[in-house]
Amino acid sequence: MGIQEYHTFYDYMKQANLTASEEDYIEMIYRLAQPNKIEIRVNELATSLNIKSSSVTKMIKKLNEKNLIIYERYGKIRLTNEGWKVAQYLYQRHHLIYQFLQEIGVQQDLLDETEKMEHTVGQETLQCLNKLIDFFIRFPQIREQFHQFKKRQ
Repeated sequence: MGIQEYHTFYDYMKQANLTASEEDYIEMIYRLAQPNKIEIRVNELATSLNIKSSSVTKMIKKLNEKNLIIYERYGKIRLTNEGWKVAQYLYQRHHLIYQFLQEIGVQQDLLDETEKMEHTVGQETLQCLNKLIDFFIRFPQIREQFHQFKKRQ
């Protein structure tokens, strides 16, 4: 067995070279597979993403070629080990951005804004957002001061 090349997770995400659409599929497969459901069907994914089953099938083939999922024709969809890692990262990224937008008071189109941001945000920005949210949680009086400040503007 040869020496295996290791990368950070962020490096892996760059190497995976996923489109925003592919990311959405992986994230939704992950959501549908939680908490105990390991495999899902094409029609479940199509319904959840509000798209046709034929479109799902095309994308599933691409994700299968990238070794992120396991799919047999007319069968169930299952994330590979690498697919789980990517999906968990995508889910956490989505949740972090959603939480940040809530913290700063975004109310209109919160989910749409999250979707737009999550596919373009960089690793450093995510880390900073995470620190800011953690700061607000640790110092609720400052969070409250921020919300009072916003109301006065």
